[in-house]
Amino acid sequence: MKNQFRSIFLLFLGVVLGVFPVFAAHIAIRDYVQSRSERFLDQTAESTLVRAESLVQEAIDVFSALHHYSVPVCDNGLQDRFRRMMLRHSALHDVGLIYNGEYMYCSSIKESTSFQPTSAEAKGSVPHLSYRAVRDRLTEKDGLLVQWHITEFVSIGGFILVENFVQRAVQTEYDDFYRIGIKLTNDNLLAESTPETRLRKRAPFYSFEPDPSWTKELIERQASSSRYPISVAVAIPFGAAWENFAGVVRVVDGLGVLAGGLIMFLFVRLSLRKPDPYVSLEKAIKRKEFVPYYQPILDIQSGRLSGCEVLVRWRKPDGSITSPGHFIDAAEASGLALPMTASLMEQVAEDLSESYGDRPNLKVAINLFNKHFEDLAIVREVEQVFGNSGVRFEQLVLEVTERQPLENLDRARAIISRLQELGVRVALDDAGTGHGGFAYLQKLGMDIIKIDKLFVDTITADAESVPIIDSLSQMAKGMDMVVVAEGVETDEQLDYLRRIGIDEAQGFLFSPALPASAYLKLVAALGNKKQKQKDDAPSAEGKPVSKVS
Repeated sequence: MKNQFRSIFLLFLGVVLGVFPVFAAHIAIRDYVQSRSERFLDQTAESTLVRAESLVQEAIDVFSALHHYSVPVCDNGLQDRFRRMMLRHSALHDVGLIYNGEYMYCSSIKESTSFQPTSAEAKGSVPHLSYRAVRDRLTEKDGLLVQWHITEFVSIGGFILVENFVQRAVQTEYDDFYRIGIKLTNDNLLAESTPETRLRKRAPFYSFEPDPSWTKELIERQASSSRYPISVAVAIPFGAAWENFAGVVRVVDGLGVLAGGLIMFLFVRLSLRKPDPYVSLEKAIKRKEFVPYYQPILDIQSGRLSGCEVLVRWRKPDGSITSPGHFIDAAEASGLALPMTASLMEQVAEDLSESYGDRPNLKVAINLFNKHFEDLAIVREVEQVFGNSGVRFEQLVLEVTERQPLENLDRARAIISRLQELGVRVALDDAGTGHGGFAYLQKLGMDIIKIDKLFVDTITADAESVPIIDSLSQMAKGMDMVVVAEGVETDEQLDYLRRIGIDEAQGFLFSPALPASAYLKLVAALGNKKQKQKDDAPSAEGKPVSKVS
């Protein structure tokens, strides 16, 4: 009886040891398939959203380059200009004037056409822009109509075909199973691609019944635009994802009944541990591998050196230099942008203290992130870092970007006021490109406005006026603000900016961002020393300069 019990126990233990690893491995593999699929879908949704945003941005770029403050006269010249814009921006199927949201006249490709709305109108953060899914009644093509409203009834419109939004969305083993939909934020469908629609497109006269597996246990992910009223939803059936990992499943099943099954289970679990993508950034901050580079800013009316903007670079242990495009998004998403900025400020104070202490007319601009305006920590950091340095508060400019929205404008205004009480000036960076618009200028009490390179690039050799730059300049002057143009690369751009009264500029025409040693040599050559005044007021005096090699 005892031996029989022992045999049963050993048999039970053997079954447990053989079955449990298989069961546990199946759970682990299911989690693995789920997480890998979600990661794949997140990447697909983000890439599709980025493409959709770029298509819409192309239309807005066209509008920005056109006369959009009063209704233009429809003549051959305007139509030719529309055609050139359409040819330059391939995403646009048609450009023209829109009457009452449906009728397009002065069209770039035909005299006129009309659109049948297939969705309600959606609005984004910019009040004079609207978005609507429509169908061209003449060609029966579906697409998105982006409108820049000039008056209540007349607008400039750009028509983007639906196919542009979903083409090449997925190029993997899930080609036959994925579902993708692009919607406006009012939940109206703009474009979609599903197994059913793709099959009907390939065989329009073939009659078929949808396969239930196409919609069974869908893994779904979504991404929404922070710039435009657009969202992207992507999904694949779990069965399709599971089938893609069938080989792994069979291996684990075979090894699970043996002791090796347990080893495989541990291996799978360990393989599922995601490496922290931000560890290298955190270590780099501690080792001070993020270093400031200094791009000179010039007074283009007097030709004198005004100061510089601090641009971060990652100087790795092997000596290679990495530009911020490779790491700044990850730093911002993880919150590491805040300690990175604090480290940069400490290095700026160390680099510039002696030179700037003798030259109170020079300024240094440092970029901040939206999270800096959630509490008063940035005020304390500025006081601690620059309070006892040669760089005085009056020489500091802190830049607030318009590309990332500020969550609480009242709180941001209070923080900016505290900074300005110290003597620090605050600049609106990337003006006209993001969420805040003119509301930031009015509510946040900015001292300086920086015109984005996107608009400077629209200045051509024969340009007599650039409406968006002219408007920003006039508005800033009316608010007694300094205007700085970014990304100046040609003499024609410089001549135009100087002609309309822009105060300062930076860009490759003058100099790229320089390491500290090179910038200090430039300051020594071009920035006159000046005796500090008792009231420590900065002076505009300095040596004239045009371009820096």
